[in-house]
Amino acid sequence: MSGGFDRNTRNKVVRLQTLTKPTGGGITTLELPKTGFLARLWLRINATASGTITSPNPLGASSIIRRVRLSTNSGIDIFSVSGPGYAYLLDELLESEFHRGQSQNEGRTAVSAASFNLDMVIPVQVNLRDPIGLVMLQNEQLQVILTVDWEADANVGTGATVTATCDPYLEYYTVPIDPEDYPPLNVIHQIQEDTMLVAGAGDTIYNVLRGATYLQMAHGLGIGVSGADGFSRCVLRMNQSDTIYDVTPDFLTMQSRLLRGRARVPGTIPFDFMASSGLGTYGLPRDLINSALVTDFQSVITATGAGTLYTLRRMLLPLG
Repeated sequence: MSGGFDRNTRNKVVRLQTLTKPTGGGITTLELPKTGFLARLWLRINATASGTITSPNPLGASSIIRRVRLSTNSGIDIFSVSGPGYAYLLDELLESEFHRGQSQNEGRTAVSAASFNLDMVIPVQVNLRDPIGLVMLQNEQLQVILTVDWEADANVGTGATVTATCDPYLEYYTVPIDPEDYPPLNVIHQIQEDTMLVAGAGDTIYNVLRGATYLQMAHGLGIGVSGADGFSRCVLRMNQSDTIYDVTPDFLTMQSRLLRGRARVPGTIPFDFMASSGLGTYGLPRDLINSALVTDFQSVITATGAGTLYTLRRMLLPLG
């Protein structure tokens, strides 16, 4: 039919089964229904910590969520991010630059005997406008699984007892009658997070995995409730000598004020290759990095001491 994807589909949202945190921590899973083109998942997460809590996790309430995954039976992790990775890194980079993705998320709040909002959104579609990254759920050969891995109570805080629920909402588009109106299905929008230990002061090299087109990347070194920059410089380079960014914390703070209208989260190093037009994920594709075309892709981070380096990578991955 004339009009393409936008004119021949309808956006719908359905509530799915509640996932309840197992006593003490553990894993909960849910298979998504085979309905339409998956656009995003909205996770309404409420958590309550009780007891006499000592030695609270320095990452705050976000530590309650060890990891959230959205994966397929073909072995692809569409989304794999920890609670802290979401609260400190990804939530700052979603959609337009002038608001946090889930501003009600209290993951950066210190753990105490209280209730916390830990809402998350999993953006399977690259943004609210462009039908890139959509996943066809109406495929009998495909299973898409949501997994919420809840941290052990003792790791959230000594003496803590944590209860929590996750109410997922599935947002999808109906399937057009004519396959010519389908969106592109040859690319996956993938968001991955990993960690590595930093032994001490000096240069730490993070070798960025190659093969995908990078939309955004963010490091965290020193993040936490009482976060502070654990680095003095970061150089993003390709092919050893091609420097893309050579930045300091002061510059990153200035840039955050311009791009996002707010202070940079302490300890974070955001690289937003979509935001050079000032429109966040709606920006021009001019500065995306196709890592398949380079032989080497690295972040060289000058650490000021030992710590854990968190790295979030947001990519478009071609299929086939």
